Amino acid sequence: MASIVVNYASMAGGHDGLLATWSRIEGHLAELDAHVAGTADMTAQTLISYRALKARWDASAEQRQAVLQALATLVGRAGEQYRQVDTTMAAQFG
Repeated sequence: MASIVVNYASMAGGHDGLLATWSRIEGHLAELDAHVAGTADMTAQTLISYRALKARWDASAEQRQAVLQALATLVGRAGEQYRQVDTTMAAQFG
């Protein structure tokens, strides 16, 4: 017989981790932007390339945020559903 083992704490941690990911990424980018701001008068190719990539990142940020939130929601729901099934099955034997 096959068995499924679910670690509810890990699933909750996965949910919370996905939600926190966006904040960490944006925090790192804000820090980088603060450092880059000191070079605002420069026209080095590296700086120009960074700004172009950052503009692309910013343009697609809303979509990434939606995907991370959707993943977090799905992980949270999966944990809830496993718990419900576990509770229902346990009640049948109790």
